[in-house]
Amino acid sequence: MAESSLWSYLRKGMKGKWSHATRHEDSVSIGVPDVSYYHCGNNWVELKSISKLPVRATTGINLGQWHKNDGMQRHFLIKRHGWLLVRFLYPIRKYLLFKHYDLPPHEKPYWTATEMLEHAHYIWIRGIDFETMAELLEVT
Repeated sequence: MAESSLWSYLRKGMKGKWSHATRHEDSVSIGVPDVSYYHCGNNWVELKSISKLPVRATTGINLGQWHKNDGMQRHFLIKRHGWLLVRFLYPIRKYLLFKHYDLPPHEKPYWTATEMLEHAHYIWIRGIDFETMAELLEVT
């Protein structure tokens, strides 16, 4: 399942809880997060989906574009106080929400699954509680 399915899940769950949520798929503007929404100004959420965790607990997790383009996605979120939502699909579906001031590094060494769990602002197992997410994103 790709980020597009994560966006679909998020869009349905947050319906009526946030304003003007828009998915951005812009190959020209490098680093622009996947989703913007309005609450006292524009806010941003970057989506990442990890199909399977590494076999070794000491192996860092590659977040794709997060580690490219000199960390433009990371820098964008820090500058605009955005969020990162990471979904692990296997072995147990988990959703990790990170605040702008505690994001995974864009350079090696990458965070392991344990480090990601330790740094996450909020974690949901199997499914997101969208009421809680709305409170965290300050959209209600």
